[in-house]
Amino acid sequence: MRAARFHGPDEGLVVEEVPRPEPGPGEVLIDVSACGLCHSDLHLMHGDLPIPTPRTLGHEAAGEVAATGPGVDHLDPGTSAVVFGGWGCGHCEVCTRGDDQLCNVLEWAGIGQDGALADFVVVPDAKYVLPTEIDPVEAAPLTDAALTPYRAVQRARDHLAPTDTLLIVGIGGLGQFGVQFAAMTGAQVVAADQDAEKLALAEDLGADVTIDVTQESIQSAVRRVTDDGADAAIDFVGKDETLQACGNALGTQGRLYIVGIGGGSFELSFNPLVGSELVCTNVFWGSIDQLRDVLDLAEAGRLDVGVEPVGFADLVGTYDRLEDGDVDRRAVLVPE
Repeated sequence: MRAARFHGPDEGLVVEEVPRPEPGPGEVLIDVSACGLCHSDLHLMHGDLPIPTPRTLGHEAAGEVAATGPGVDHLDPGTSAVVFGGWGCGHCEVCTRGDDQLCNVLEWAGIGQDGALADFVVVPDAKYVLPTEIDPVEAAPLTDAALTPYRAVQRARDHLAPTDTLLIVGIGGLGQFGVQFAAMTGAQVVAADQDAEKLALAEDLGADVTIDVTQESIQSAVRRVTDDGADAAIDFVGKDETLQACGNALGTQGRLYIVGIGGGSFELSFNPLVGSELVCTNVFWGSIDQLRDVLDLAEAGRLDVGVEPVGFADLVGTYDRLEDGDVDRRAVLVPE
């Protein structure tokens, strides 16, 4: 079978032939119909997180059950499904409460274990395979590009009232879903980006206010449309400048959720010039139950999923475009 294998920063990503895997006890073999391309893949290829190589990348998968290992009797071959990629050890306290993705990042699909940029992928536990009738090309990005923003917005929603303001920074592959979930909270949604087309998309997806950061600072724009500043901010970029801009735009007891892995940091200290008693936290993917929620919303037609299908032949070039910001919504590998 074909697989996109990362051989380290020097050799990079190579599409090559490898043996088709077979499922062991409790495992499921998925015939991959689609796998999303993610900015986090680029971080792996840049060596930001050292992983064993060669490694098949890809953690946003949808397809059909091809075979099951001993002990799996509830998934029939041919079942359409998505794969939850935040694999955990399965037996620690975090996993047993349903937050497998918080167990150990080195267990995740496409990082600690071979992922789904391939014709087939073995899923280590059948609980990570969720049946769905959604078109697999649209379903694949839901497993991360939609799931992670869903978790971020859900965490923010616990501290929001309909009269509050939620700031979304970065309207890319994840931010586009962040705007949609934010609009479902009933709060005022403010979306910020430097790309006019992405801001127009944000408005179409439910943003009440958009900020072109090339024309106006996030802080001044937010202060213009609120009394005290934003009540919560979700940063899908994660660079020093965007994190600081979010902090400056927050009001009293505002909350900052860091999703983007742009390498930035936010210093939380006494500063009388910004909101007092701020809270800052990061967001790691989402849970299996939250993925079920996302699938329910998609099946109900409540999500706008924009995808660009690409084949193995265009895979490396598409990652180059992704790094240059030249992918409008979400690129998805569709094996020919």
